[in-house]
Amino acid sequence: MAALLTLRALSKNCSVSSRFGALRLNGLYRAPAALSVAATQRTCQAVVPYQAKHFSVSPVTKGAPEIEQAGHDHVLHWTAERILSVILMGAIPVAAVWPTPSAEYFLALTMTVHSHWGIEAIVVDYVRPSMFGKVIPKLAVGTVYALSFFTLGGLCYFIYTDVGIINAVKLLWKL
Repeated sequence: MAALLTLRALSKNCSVSSRFGALRLNGLYRAPAALSVAATQRTCQAVVPYQAKHFSVSPVTKGAPEIEQAGHDHVLHWTAERILSVILMGAIPVAAVWPTPSAEYFLALTMTVHSHWGIEAIVVDYVRPSMFGKVIPKLAVGTVYALSFFTLGGLCYFIYTDVGIINAVKLLWKL
């Protein structure tokens, strides 16, 4: 309680005109323990227990060297993923209302690309060259590409030769 009174007295009686002035309001300034409220009024002495660090919110202009050398534009890729997700939110209802072959092919393509980017991100994040060497991560990414290729081919074959994705879901829903 005495410390709180001392802090309040310091904040009311001391005028600190420095870049730490805002910290005084938050209670980060503290008076020496020997000072009482009366002594605080005579000598206005504040001790900064922590030094403020410079904080900047400017955008990062450089990435990690291995990413920059690879020539990847992650912002563009992230934007493309968000755009594809928004397109999928419209493509699914359109294909459900009008189950035409062209709507289903477009749905198959967008779903395959969407799942490919997600699985590829997982593989790239967790099958790293620093842990597995240089060959296994390349094989893992190649497997993801092969899986995506066969998934798209299988969906297109299913749409062409059978009832299609939407009608298959409707038939499963009736069960």
